[in-house]
This record gives sequence, structure tokens and C-alpha cells, in this order.
Amino acid sequence: MIRLLDATTHSVASYLDPPSYAIISHVWLFPEIIHTDIIDPSVPLSTFTNPSHPKRISAAKILNSCNTLVRLYNGRVKHLWLDTICIDKRDLTELSTAINTMYKWYKYAEVCFVYLADYPSPSVSDFTHSKWFTRGWTLQELIAPKSVLFFDASWNRIGDRDTLKSDLTARTSIPAEFLLGSRNVGWASVSCRMSWAAGRTVTVEEDIAYCLLGLFGVNMPLLYGEGAERAFRRLQEEIMRYSDDHSLFAWKSQNAGSFIRGPRGVDVLSSDSGLLAASPDYFASTREFKHAPSRENNRPFAVTNKGIYIDLYLQWYGHEGLYVASIECKHGPGHYLGIFLKCIDEETQQFWRARPEELVRVVASGRGQLRGIYVKPPDDLSFSRIA
Repeated sequence: MIRLLDATTHSVASYLDPPSYAIISHVWLFPEIIHTDIIDPSVPLSTFTNPSHPKRISAAKILNSCNTLVRLYNGRVKHLWLDTICIDKRDLTELSTAINTMYKWYKYAEVCFVYLADYPSPSVSDFTHSKWFTRGWTLQELIAPKSVLFFDASWNRIGDRDTLKSDLTARTSIPAEFLLGSRNVGWASVSCRMSWAAGRTVTVEEDIAYCLLGLFGVNMPLLYGEGAERAFRRLQEEIMRYSDDHSLFAWKSQNAGSFIRGPRGVDVLSSDSGLLAASPDYFASTREFKHAPSRENNRPFAVTNKGIYIDLYLQWYGHEGLYVASIECKHGPGHYLGIFLKCIDEETQQFWRARPEELVRVVASGRGQLRGIYVKPPDDLSFSRIA
């Protein structure tokens, strides 16, 4: 079921088999008109346009969206989806369903209108300076729809995704083939897709993970209050259920830790971690990494209560008692990517990732011995939290 706004009557209704519709992608203003503001038909949307009303700017945005749809589509598309008014966020079940379904809604829309409220006019040279390009939720709104049109603050058309593809790729690092849909995003490695989200922000911290569900084709329950890092870790665990792409592990943390006395009396760096990243920002420089599985290492990996069980090629590094673990991921011909691991229990084959701010290149002919191991964070999870 999807809830849509009629562009002519300004009423909202729910549909199991929806008519053709457009979606509006925007950066939230405060205060916004929300679902509860418009469910009473005796209070028309025009009520909020009074110059003294605190939500007049939001009302103008909605009315201009409707007018633009009517003007451009002349009745062929009569409905709009706008997150502020088409989701009743008081109902947590509805909110969870909407977020898990949102990418599909965007994909089936006739068009996406991107409204850049902070881009004043076409005379300004670079529309990609808009805050819209820094937000987490707008990433899927740029990629999923079949057609995307950009508008300035006065609802003048800037261009569409096709004609603006060079500017969009330069700003977002998303290759044109994925932007324009000529190649399914599933063909991009996990690290590449994660890199598109690096540097983006959200208002509610857990949304930095939830806004990426559709981009990876996964679903998971929403647990607001769990924190950004735990939500992002759950996202990665869910990705592992469907993908064997080792580029998920090809990230670099943003801080080099200092040595501290860790669990079991072992010296660890305050940045030491498990195989999973704490934030999409850790993938900022990973868009060129490719999943490159070898025929010898094709066993599945999985989350267990001892950590992530995985087969990796290990080579003794020696310094600081570390191993270099070669993952099934390449950056350029002839070399695999490697991460540093520290063994914490030889008998149970438990390791954690050391020096996570580094990746190394490993020659394909010298990857070491293939071993099945468990990789987990240090017992005190605060060691791996983002500063």
C-alpha cells in the first residue's frame, strides 16, 4: 500500500494498486507540513499559506510541486508522493514498512522532481553545491527513479538526469551507467556503492544505515535508539546474507588509534575492530575496488557468536605480531587487497582487525596460506566506536 497526494484536490488517499505518480525529493525545512496536518478535509492546504503561518514555506513547496506536475504532465500523472505527508510517522509499523519499501516506490514512479530550495536561480553556476547532495536519503532518490528532473528554488527547471549526468557524476562519483540505469546498481561492488554514501548526513543517526537498504536490496527491522554504528553493522550483516562480495571488508577507518591495555591483557590500538565498518565514511576511497573471487576460496562466510567466520589467505607479517589477510578484492591487475589481523586465540582461531586505518596490496602469487578463521572486535566494543 502507498499513500499519494492528488495534485488537483490536494487530498491524500491510500492505494493497493496505485495510479501513475511522481515523487518529490527535497531537503526538509522546519517546520514541515506532515501527515496529521492534512488528514482533515475541512482544513485545506491553502490554510497553511497565510503569511503568518509557521508552515507557509512548506505549504508553498507542496503547492508548487502540484502545480508543476499539472503543468508538465497535463493530467497524465495526477498524483504525488512526498515523504513528509505520505507517511504517518506516528505509526512505527507503517514507518518501518515505508522505509523498507521506499526504493521500490521510487523505482516505480513516473518521475522524480528534485527541488533545490537553496539554489536560487539558473544563473548560479553550480547547482551541485546544494545541500541536497549531502543528504543520505537523497542518494536513492537520485538513482532509483526512471526519470529525474531538477528544479531551482523558484521551480524553474534546471535540467534532467540525462543532460546533467556529467555534473552529477563529478559531484557524487556515481558512474553515469548506474545513474542512468543502463547498468543495474547490483553490478557495482559493495564498496563502490558504500562510497557513494560516504560524507552524507542524516537528521536521525540510525538513518545513515536505513537509507541504504534499497541500494543493497535488503530489508531489516528498524530499531531507532540503537545508534548509528550498531544500525550500520546490522546493515552489513544483512548484506552478507545475500552477497559474498569481500569488498565489504575493504574499508579504512579515519583515525589511527593509540596503544591501550585491552581484554585478556593484550595491547590493542583504540581503533582495533572487527571486519565490519562503523560508518559509510570508512568507504570514502573505495569506489574502484572490485570483488575478485578466486576458485580456491569460494566458501561462504557467516556471522557466528565467535565473530565472522571466513576463509582468508594469511601471511605472517611479524611486526607487532600481525598477519596480513588477503581478501578476495582487487584494485588494479595482479594485486589483491590485504588487511592486518591480530590473533587473539590460536586454539579457537579468533582474530581481530588491527591497524584498520590501513589497506595493503598483496601480490597475487604470494597470498599465503588459506585458513578458516573467526574475526571479531575486541571484547569492549567501545574500542571500535567512531570518535
